Amino acid sequence: MTEKENKSLRAYYHSLLEQQRVIEDTKDFSISSQPVALLKEEIDRIESEFPNLIPPFVPDRFFDFRGDDDIFYKVAGIRSYLGIALARVKVAIETTGSTPVTQTREFAFVKDADLRRVIERDYQEIQTAYVARCWKSVIILSGGAIEALLTDLLVRNAARAISATKAPRQPDLTKWDLVDLINVAVELKLVSGGVEKLSHSVREYRNLVHPGNEVRKKLTFDTEEAKIALEVLHIVHRDLSI
Repeated sequence: MTEKENKSLRAYYHSLLEQQRVIEDTKDFSISSQPVALLKEEIDRIESEFPNLIPPFVPDRFFDFRGDDDIFYKVAGIRSYLGIALARVKVAIETTGSTPVTQTREFAFVKDADLRRVIERDYQEIQTAYVARCWKSVIILSGGAIEALLTDLLVRNAARAISATKAPRQPDLTKWDLVDLINVAVELKLVSGGVEKLSHSVREYRNLVHPGNEVRKKLTFDTEEAKIALEVLHIVHRDLSI
């Protein structure tokens, strides 16, 4: 594959990734025809440029029902298709010997410029670690990023944070544990409740830094813990980007 083809394929990968996010943000079990049509157009372009790379996209396979003014398709089926398509495109890119596929996210809502640069740098490293299946690194870096984001958020809402019912007695927000930051941010509705429900996978991230703690506390981690840690980071990013 030439460098030009690789660049084109990367652009398609990120385009499909955005389409996947649209589908995942859908709360209903069905989706209208417009996003499906846009996805079909993009898939057609990929098939034209890279024949046989991904399975054909046939919207009729995902037909759910016909409404008064539109046709609706099953979200679950389209989500499954996108998972397959993204996996194949990703493998095609990475087998060319180029750098791993990573996502880029902006953290413009972080007011401290130096802290923002550190988080953006660490986010790129998290992506690389995830591709390399370095689960411990993903958890530690994700936990650190989540802590930094929530500390920055609560410092900007210090009066409310300190008076929250779940706030610890420590008045210095920068010394709060991650679990306290999460609990208070959720209580104040600054982030969604999903962060609290999933946060068990990152609460012990500091202990993973020291091998002795990992042994003494019998901490275990694998693919699922890393996925959840990254998902919590993505939820916090989404909530603070609104």
